[in-house]
Amino acid sequence: MQILIFSLLIILLVVYLIYRIKKRFTKKDFKIILGIIAAIIVGSYFYFDYEEKKVPNAFKAKYLKDYKTKIDKLEYFKTSVEVLESNKSTYSFSYIVKKDGKTFVCEVKDLLVKTIEDEIILEEIKEKCKPL
Repeated sequence: MQILIFSLLIILLVVYLIYRIKKRFTKKDFKIILGIIAAIIVGSYFYFDYEEKKVPNAFKAKYLKDYKTKIDKLEYFKTSVEVLESNKSTYSFSYIVKKDGKTFVCEVKDLLVKTIEDEIILEEIKEKCKPL
């Protein structure tokens, strides 16, 4: 994401320099290019945010399906280094749930996550819970 923004800023600088050097490049053209660059930045931000939330949303859905309990708060991080050709990753999750009127802090460590095209497949959830 940072590389994309940096590249777009360099392109913007080049366009601005061309605008200052050549008078045929009008302000209207400059505004159009600026609008296109802004649209690319906003679009890429929303796309990367959507991609980042795929795994936690899949985990919440699987947990709700398996345990019939909604996760109140969730924190996760990737515990494996992903190989470029691999579709497998390992994640650890920490979350807060309410079961039988009590609040629990639960952890799932090293959950294998497989990604096949746009489908996310999670292994069986083995949680360890402590009362809050």
